[in-house]
Amino acid sequence: MVWILVKTGHGYLFVIPKKKWLWYTVLTILVAVLHITFNFQTARHVQSTYEGWAVLIGYSETNFAELGLYLSLFFLGPLMEELIYRGLLQHAFFKDSKFGLDLILPSVLFALPHFTSFPSVLDILVFATFGIFYAGLTRYTKSIYPGYIVHVINNIVATLPFLVTFLHRIFS
Repeated sequence: MVWILVKTGHGYLFVIPKKKWLWYTVLTILVAVLHITFNFQTARHVQSTYEGWAVLIGYSETNFAELGLYLSLFFLGPLMEELIYRGLLQHAFFKDSKFGLDLILPSVLFALPHFTSFPSVLDILVFATFGIFYAGLTRYTKSIYPGYIVHVINNIVATLPFLVTFLHRIFS
């Protein structure tokens, strides 16, 4: 996927300008705080992937399998989602859209795989809002990294109870 983006002229998504790294870091932290706050405010009203994670973690029979699941949830999943939705869809297919399709459509598509059962309109709206956070950050910085970092931080915070239980079991 990275190769496709670079070959189609979107290699800039993997570069952070040296003169702007401090501003991008501050912006990434601010968006992460805003995103996690929004996540906590909406958590009791919408379906989440929390139940799906609980099932997956419950069926991982070894500590090694559970560690692999955490690595996938924290790093690999967000990387693939950012490459697909912000890389390919936002920049390769909807670049320079007059009607905001580069933000809205990939964000709605980003929301759909996050549910274990049929989602309500509110569910899709909340997860699409998360996608718009990431898409806006990618559009503004012209880099995939800030959105990826916010995505990783969000997934770690969202699974913190599971992670703390796992670490307690491993180190006690």
